[in-house]
Amino acid sequence: MGQGFSVNAAKLHSGSQQVTDLQNRCELIAQDAVDTLASLAAAAGNADLASALHTSAWQGTSAYSGMAAVYGHVSSSLAASAANYGNAERAITAKAGSLFKGLR
Repeated sequence: MGQGFSVNAAKLHSGSQQVTDLQNRCELIAQDAVDTLASLAAAAGNADLASALHTSAWQGTSAYSGMAAVYGHVSSSLAASAANYGNAERAITAKAGSLFKGLR
């Protein structure tokens, strides 16, 4: 008999929420970083430095957008897996119940 593993749908769902929470924290950090760069650019007093800071702020926003898509994908995948495992557990339980009813 092969060795299996146990999947806990509740832990998958919890993991989905943890990833979403992490995404939200990263969004706040990214926004603070972009706001700081934009403020520095406005106060720079040097066109080249201001341009470089604006470019960095734009790149930061772009990088966060990519990360947000990844976080969202992971979170939704964990939630979908939790639902699938939960549905499978309920189906197996219902089938087992009907099998045992037939034995009475």
